[in-house]
Amino acid sequence: MSDAQQIRSAEQAWLAANAPEFERDAQRDLHTDFGLQIKPVYTPNDLAEQGFDYLRDLSFPGSFPFTRGNTATMYRDMPWRIGQYAGFSTAQETNALFKNLLSHGQTELSLAFDLPTQLGYDPDDTVASGEVGKVGISLASLRDWEVMFDGIPMDQVYIYSVSNAQAVVTIAMHLALARKQGADLSKLRGGMQNDVLKEYIARGNYIFPIDAGMRLAADTLLYCATHVPEYWTINVGGYHICEAGANTVHEGAFTLAIGLAYLEEVKRLGVPVEKVASKISFLMTPNHNRFFEDICKFRACRRLWARLLNERYGITDPNCLVFRLYAHNGGSVLTRQAPETNITRSAIAGVVGALAGAQNICLRTMDECLGIPSEESQVIGIRSQQVVAYETGITKTVDPLGGSYYVEWLTTEYEKHILAEIEKVDALGGMALAITAGYVQSAITQDALALQRSIDSGDTVKIGLNKFPVTEERAGKPRRYYRVDPSVEKMRLQELKDLRQSRDNAAVTKALEAIRRSAELPAGVDNNLMDVVVDAVMVYATMGEICQVLRDVFGMYDNQGGA
Repeated sequence: MSDAQQIRSAEQAWLAANAPEFERDAQRDLHTDFGLQIKPVYTPNDLAEQGFDYLRDLSFPGSFPFTRGNTATMYRDMPWRIGQYAGFSTAQETNALFKNLLSHGQTELSLAFDLPTQLGYDPDDTVASGEVGKVGISLASLRDWEVMFDGIPMDQVYIYSVSNAQAVVTIAMHLALARKQGADLSKLRGGMQNDVLKEYIARGNYIFPIDAGMRLAADTLLYCATHVPEYWTINVGGYHICEAGANTVHEGAFTLAIGLAYLEEVKRLGVPVEKVASKISFLMTPNHNRFFEDICKFRACRRLWARLLNERYGITDPNCLVFRLYAHNGGSVLTRQAPETNITRSAIAGVVGALAGAQNICLRTMDECLGIPSEESQVIGIRSQQVVAYETGITKTVDPLGGSYYVEWLTTEYEKHILAEIEKVDALGGMALAITAGYVQSAITQDALALQRSIDSGDTVKIGLNKFPVTEERAGKPRRYYRVDPSVEKMRLQELKDLRQSRDNAAVTKALEAIRRSAELPAGVDNNLMDVVVDAVMVYATMGEICQVLRDVFGMYDNQGGA
């Protein structure tokens, strides 16, 4: 009798001996969020039925297909980058906040902008009225960057910005200030979200039509690959796809498909994909309520990304094949009821990210569901990560879950289902056309409806909301959180007025005209918009002025018709 037959026989005997318990099993019909049934126990036979091969599918850390991690030693060398997504209304307030967070051991600054900044409007634009500084930092020009990073050497800390439709301007400001500080751009470390495709399907902060957004993405990828080789130019926002309601398979599939779309755009310009493949990273969600599912989702995406790039583009360079992961848990899984419970939720999410091999972890704060996180809650988020990194022992060995029958089985199932969904997107002509056709939005909407029904029915448990509910009377004292000073908008308008009076406006006009001419010409490697945008930023052209020129040339996206 073979080993597999012996195990199968023993399993059948075990099931028979414990049949009464399984009949009483309150959770005997468990499924993943995409409908895959979960058994009570897994054995080597489950892997054998999938055709699992250790060297082909798992191998060793730092070796293709990177299932077990991007490097051989992973966190034994150093923990992941510890970041907290943060930013108060003004550059002055944010400068003080960042210095305090750095003093508490944060190793990455992650910039949160207000809505006018994210949508490419200056504070004095009528569209911005009432929104200046409300959900993050108001940044209009290089002058604001100078204030925000006063006393913070940009070449000594990893800086990440959540900019998308107007990322070409934010990147230019980041690099311009680093240059003014005397940093060596070839060694500058940082990153940008810069993922416009997910804005059309999940987040909504788009400006330009899809083809123009793709052009800007390709230009930033090519520029940074040449000038800032340590910069992660695009961070694909699977997190937002998940937060919009997508299940774990759709989150993984649409995230990878978006990454492939950017590579295809560069390829269309005649540039080898290898030139930019290492500049793409991925922002995805490690939620506490899908502990093993999210760990396996990440492992599957890491393996699948390496295989897709190798099979589709013939890439063999490990630096291009690794799946660089930002693991940020979702705000949608938090509750306003008893917000202190959110500390536990986020700490567990930190463990998920660590066990999944993330390069960066950022945790939602206990009060994020109430407003802009307080400085106190940001520090708690840092401390939670430090406990995971330095007290749990997770960093002692690489991929400690590797080899678990359940984990390897579920990882393979995720890879299979995610690849099948990517092939559906491919059949529609790629991610941009799948978005235009409405397929992606429809899939996410259906997932979101299913999730909400599951919460409403109590099948998906949320402590304090649908199980062990907390009423407002029992919730305790009122919560204090950051509120925008009503005078901020007036102050920002005056600062912008002072800037326009003090700068060389003739130089600004000339720089903006150069952007217009470049934007009107066809896209190409010899006509990169980053070159002229950097020049404009250096003479203190503002975010709104630059984006308005691009609006004039490209038009604006209409979510009903596409342009």
